[in-house]
Amino acid sequence: MRLLSFSLLALACSVFAAPLEDLEPCGTHISSEEIRAVEKENLRKLNGTAFTEDDLSKRATTIYVSWNSIAETAGGKGYVTDAQITDTISKLNASFLGSGFTFTLSLKRKWVQAAWFNGNKNSAEEKAMKKYLRLGDVKTLNIYTTNFGELNPKLLGHGTFPWNYNAQTAYLDGIVVKYVAVSGGSATNYNQGAVFVHEVGHWLGLYHTFQGGCVDGGSGGDYVSDTPAQADSTSGCPSGIDTCPTLPGQDLIHNFMDYSNDRSV
Repeated sequence: MRLLSFSLLALACSVFAAPLEDLEPCGTHISSEEIRAVEKENLRKLNGTAFTEDDLSKRATTIYVSWNSIAETAGGKGYVTDAQITDTISKLNASFLGSGFTFTLSLKRKWVQAAWFNGNKNSAEEKAMKKYLRLGDVKTLNIYTTNFGELNPKLLGHGTFPWNYNAQTAYLDGIVVKYVAVSGGSATNYNQGAVFVHEVGHWLGLYHTFQGGCVDGGSGGDYVSDTPAQADSTSGCPSGIDTCPTLPGQDLIHNFMDYSNDRSV
């Protein structure tokens, strides 16, 4: 059981201006079978050791960020300003405050490459982009802002999990986010940087709050002991929702690892 408290990720959100089904906030998915295997290995490595939030703050880790902004045309579609990049990094640091993780922008590069910009999730174009651009080691967060292609027109982002990192496929590690979702971007209800927080959560090993449905979070589901079970992702920001009434707690809809929008985050 992971006893780490990630309630620090819970923040208020506001009502959607567009229905959730119009967007796919996250394309990062993992099967229950893979999660069980991962958590079994985590337990083996921990060997009964439990960590608290205080332990995390004492094990401070600086994560260096390599940011790659991909545009379709010079100064045109896909262009992300330096201020938007800085504000998004600030959003990450504010959201992970107290977790022991600090994000430092070590490099930002801007590229004009239409094929990369319009590459679909996990496509040959996206893989080629990562293979050419990725820098650093396992402790380096590589961020790519693109548009995604015609197969993923509603996708806002996707990322990798830490246990998928290996020498052969290290170049795939990182997160890819639709450029309009940066802080100050043009994505309605998703332009305060919370999509980046969500995908970085996956990159650090967090699951969706609704992972596994109505399963106790401490022994299944998202494997976070202070996250109540949740049957499905949140549509809008209602209050008092409890999709797993036979288990303790209401849906944690104000959590970055749900699909709530980020207007007030």
